[in-house]
Amino acid sequence: MIKATVKNIIHNINGRLSDPLSTFKYFERFIAMFCIIMPLILWVADGDKFPFFRPSISNYVYMAHSYVFGMLLCIAAMLFIFNGAVYYKSERHMHISWHGQWYNVALGVCLIGVICFPHLQYPWPHYICAISFFAGNALVTLLFHKDKDKRISIVLGILTLAAMPLAFIKVISLLTAEWISLAVIGIHFVLSTIDMDQQVNSKKPKVLVGYHRIDSDL
Repeated sequence: MIKATVKNIIHNINGRLSDPLSTFKYFERFIAMFCIIMPLILWVADGDKFPFFRPSISNYVYMAHSYVFGMLLCIAAMLFIFNGAVYYKSERHMHISWHGQWYNVALGVCLIGVICFPHLQYPWPHYICAISFFAGNALVTLLFHKDKDKRISIVLGILTLAAMPLAFIKVISLLTAEWISLAVIGIHFVLSTIDMDQQVNSKKPKVLVGYHRIDSDL
């Protein structure tokens, strides 16, 4: 009985992983989860020497275990770039949305800039990359969404845009504003995985070559 159950589970997992659209959805959701929990991982890695959250995510580059900061942001950057590359390679085959090709790559490059230019040593390059990442995230959320997600995407985009000014006037910390933006990225990724084969904007239909729909109930 147990053997049969385990075999059933393995068979179901193999079935889902053999579906490229389903696998892509899991990958997108992994990016979403990673973005949301990243500040928490940095706080845990910081340890007892800094028991409270630092003022910003960028400030974690100066913690004792700074390699954790570099590793996490590098993973995030590579996930964004790889995600954009997968969109580019797969849109014709899996009928996924065309919009992910370029902006995910751009966001990933901005994160690499945040890593390469610590904010105390290279303030201007760092802030340009950081602002581009978070402002780009807000614009992406506002502009690239499925028609059925329009309202929630507009709310999320406005929330991101409002978070940064609130941080600069000290209503909330910069880390809180950045965490809000990362959470918005996560939610945006999750929304993009629901009915992924639907067109992002019905007013901009795309022509598919050799299109074969892959059904999935996720």
